[in-house]
Amino acid sequence: MDSKLLCFISASFTSLFWTSLPSVYIVLLLLIFACLVFRKNQHLGCFLLGIIWMASVGHWQYSLQLSSEQTSQPVQITGDVSSLVIADKNIRFNLNITQIDDVLLFYPKTCRLSWRDPTWQLQQGQQVKLLVKVNPPHGLANESAFNYQQWLFSEGINATGYVKSDVDNKLIDNRKTIRQKLLNKMLALNLPHDSWLAALTFGYRGMLQPADWHLVQKTGVAHLIAISGLHLALVASLSYFFIAWIGGGLISRFYFLHQINLHNIAMLLTVFSTLAYSALAGFGLPTLRAWLMLLLFTVSFLCNKHFGAKSLILLGLSCFVLFFPLSIFGLSFWLSFSAVIIICFVFWRWPVKQGNFSLVAILSGMVKVQLCLTVLMLPLVAWQFSYVSIVSPFVNLIAVPIVTMALVPVCLLGVIFLAVKPNWALEFFSVADLMVGYGLTFLEFALKLNGAYFNLPSFPAAVWLFIFLFVFCCCLPSLWFNKKLLCLLLLPLASYFFTQKNNTWQISVLDVGQGLAVLINKNNRVIIYDVGASYPSGFNMADSVLLPILQARGLLKVDLVFISHGDNDHAGSLPQLLKGVQVAEVLTNQDHCQQNLDISWQGLRIKALWPDDALKYNDNNASCVIKISDQYHSILLPGDIDKTIEKRLLELYPKQLQSDILVAAHHGSNTSSSREFIQTVSADYVIFSQGFMNRWRFPRQKVLDRFLQINNKQGTQPQLFTTSDSGQVTFIMQYDSPVPIIVKTFRQDTYPYWYANSIHRQ
Repeated sequence: MDSKLLCFISASFTSLFWTSLPSVYIVLLLLIFACLVFRKNQHLGCFLLGIIWMASVGHWQYSLQLSSEQTSQPVQITGDVSSLVIADKNIRFNLNITQIDDVLLFYPKTCRLSWRDPTWQLQQGQQVKLLVKVNPPHGLANESAFNYQQWLFSEGINATGYVKSDVDNKLIDNRKTIRQKLLNKMLALNLPHDSWLAALTFGYRGMLQPADWHLVQKTGVAHLIAISGLHLALVASLSYFFIAWIGGGLISRFYFLHQINLHNIAMLLTVFSTLAYSALAGFGLPTLRAWLMLLLFTVSFLCNKHFGAKSLILLGLSCFVLFFPLSIFGLSFWLSFSAVIIICFVFWRWPVKQGNFSLVAILSGMVKVQLCLTVLMLPLVAWQFSYVSIVSPFVNLIAVPIVTMALVPVCLLGVIFLAVKPNWALEFFSVADLMVGYGLTFLEFALKLNGAYFNLPSFPAAVWLFIFLFVFCCCLPSLWFNKKLLCLLLLPLASYFFTQKNNTWQISVLDVGQGLAVLINKNNRVIIYDVGASYPSGFNMADSVLLPILQARGLLKVDLVFISHGDNDHAGSLPQLLKGVQVAEVLTNQDHCQQNLDISWQGLRIKALWPDDALKYNDNNASCVIKISDQYHSILLPGDIDKTIEKRLLELYPKQLQSDILVAAHHGSNTSSSREFIQTVSADYVIFSQGFMNRWRFPRQKVLDRFLQINNKQGTQPQLFTTSDSGQVTFIMQYDSPVPIIVKTFRQDTYPYWYANSIHRQ
C-alpha cells in the first residue's frame, strides 16, 4: 500500500516541473491507459493517476478564469466576502463570486479585490453587489522576488481587480461570520498589541506592519504568528484532557456509564473541537492539513487500524493532494511537510526511552527537536529567503513553549469569554497583551545582538541540496565511511564565496509593472537606471523587486543610480532603495544626468545624450537619456521622451544613437518611437517596460507595427519583448567582444512553469 501511495504522490509532485499542461486529449488517453494497466501493474496505474489528477486540476483552474469579455470592461458581480476585513479605507479582500452581471455561476469563483474608499464597512460573511474591473491573475516576474502569480494560483484565486465607484454598489446581506464578530469584539478592547493578538488568535495578519514581519522573520519565529499545526496540536491536547477529565468525573459517579469507552469519545469530540478551532482560524491551509492528519489518526485508532509514522505520512500526503491539490504549489506546504519529516527523523534517531520519561527527558527532547528543525530547515529557508538567523534556535527554545503552553491558551480563553463574559475576556486578553509586550521586547533584544542574522547571496538549488545532505548525514548514526569525507559535500558552497571575475556584463530590464527599472551588472558591481513606482498602500518596487535581486546577487552597494525624471513610475521607490542599500551617488536630470556627462565605469562608457537643460521641458521630455556601451555592444535608455525630443537627438547624434538594445521610450506610447528614430537606433532587441493590461494599452499597436516594419542593422526585424509577458529580460554580453548577446527572459527561460505563468501558456 505504501509503495502505491508513494507512486501517486511522486507523480503528483512532477507537476511542479511541468512547463505546460498536457492537453485534455492526452489526459483522456492516459486515463484509458491507466484503466487498462491497473490490474497488471498497480504501481504504474497509481503513477498515471497522479499525473491525471494534477492535470485535471490544472485544466479545472484554467476553466475558472474569466473570459476576455469579462476582463475587457467593468462587470457587476455578486458574491460573499470571504476575508476578514478590518480597515475602512484602502482595503483588500477576497470575494466568492456567485453571479457576474445577470449570469449565475455554476461554481463560485474567487476574486481578490481592492477598494479605495468603501461605501460601507466590509466584513467577512457579507453578501455584496459591486461594479468591478477585473484582470486574470498576474504578478511581477523577477528573479529572487516573491512570485505573486504562483501564490494566487496556490490559493485558488481566479482573478484580481478593484471596485469602481457606482450608485448600484450595495450591501445585500449584512450577516457577519462568527469569526468576524469575535475579532471585532476583541479589537474593541483597544489593547496596545491587538494586531499581534489578532494574528495569534484568529490568524488575521493584515494589521501587522513590514517592521513586524522583519522582526519575526529575522528571529525565526514567524511560524508562531500564523495559526498552524503546532497550535492545533495544543488545542487537541487540551481538548482531549478536559473532555477526559469531565467525562471521567461523570462516569465515576454513575455505574451504568462504566461500559462507555471514554478514550474513544474524547478522541472523537477532540476532532470536532479542533475543527471549530480551524474555523476560528479561517480554515487556513496549514490548520486544515494538521486537522486532516488528526482525523486520519483518530479514524485509524477508532477502527483499530495501526499505521506507522511512514504510512500515516504517505496517507496524509495523498489526502492533501486529493483535497488540497493547489497547496503543493505554495511554500507553506513544503515548510510544513519538511518540518513533519524532520520531527519524525529526530524521534527515530533519538527515541525517548520509557525508562527515561521525565521532565528532563521532555526538555531534552524539545531541545533536540528545535535544534534539528532549525539546522535541517536552514537550507530550505536560506534557499527561499536568502538569509540565515543565528539566534533562531535559541529564541525558539524560549518562545515555542511560552507561546504554545501559555499565550495561545490564554487567548483561547479570552475568545471563549468574549461571547459570555466580556469583562473576563478583557482580563484574559490583557494578560495576553502583556505577554506579547514582553515577548516583543525579547525579540527586539535578540535582533540587536551582533550577528543575529546575515543575508546570503542566491545559490542554485543544487548547492542547497548538497548542504542538506551534509547536515542530514552528519545526524545519521556512524556508517561504514568516515564522516570527515562529508565535507566534500560543502565544496559547491565554498566555491561561491570566492570572488568571481568574468569577462561579461549584463543588463536586466526588470518587471516593475507600469514603470521602469534597469540593472547593469559587471564584476559584482552594479548601477541602476530608474527605480520603479511607490504606491500609497506602501507597496514599492525597491522593497519588492530591486532589493531582493541585489541581495540575491550579493550586491551590498550600488555605485550609481540614474533617475531619468521625477515621475512616480520612474523615481517613486528611490527613498526605499536608499534605506535598503548603500548608494554611492544618485544622478538625476536636475543635476548631473544631463547632456555632456561622459564617464567610464569598469571600462564601460556611460554617456548622457539629453537633456541640455531640464528646466526647459516638461517631466517626460526632460528625461535623462543615456547610452551605455563597450566596443561592440550598447544599450540606449531614453526615459519618457516623445517624438520632438527624438527629432532633436537625431539632429545632435545622427550616428551615436545606434544601439544593440533599446528600452522603448515612454513604455511604448504612440507619442514616442518615431519611424526615423527607430531606423537610426536600429536595435536588435527592443523592450517595452509596461504594466499588465495597463489602462493606456501600452505598447500601442501602431508602435509595434513601426518596429516590425523597419529592419535593424542586421537586415532583420528586431526582437520585441514586453515585461508584462516575458517578465524580467536579461542580456548577457562578453565585454569588448563581438560574441553574440545571450538573452534570457524570466517566464520563458528562468522560471517557465505552467502554474506561475498560466495566462501566458494558453
